[in-house]
Amino acid sequence: MLDLGERAYVQATSKDDNWVHNLRAAGEAVILKGDRATTFVATDLEAESAGRLLRELLAGFPRSQLVRAVVGPTVRPPVGVLCYFRVRVDDTLDDYIDVARRQPVFELRRKGS
Repeated sequence: MLDLGERAYVQATSKDDNWVHNLRAAGEAVILKGDRATTFVATDLEAESAGRLLRELLAGFPRSQLVRAVVGPTVRPPVGVLCYFRVRVDDTLDDYIDVARRQPVFELRRKGS
């Protein structure tokens, strides 16, 4: 999860992950951090919006040939993992949209905000 304050984003490793189906059905998620639980309303982003967001989130990070060398040009970790390690993959917007089609992105907003 990439927590940006009142909003957060989570990206699946596959559109077939069980939690993706559960989150779509429930429309909300409870995230536990230590002993604190926070409820979020979940919005499944369209691939085009998610692709733009993924590209924008990684734009400020330094380039990394290491990620491309390790995971290849078409398969890569979710954006939260790349942000954590402060690396990016310099793909085109269309590449990011394709990733979002395979690896859905959800926007999470704290319930009640």
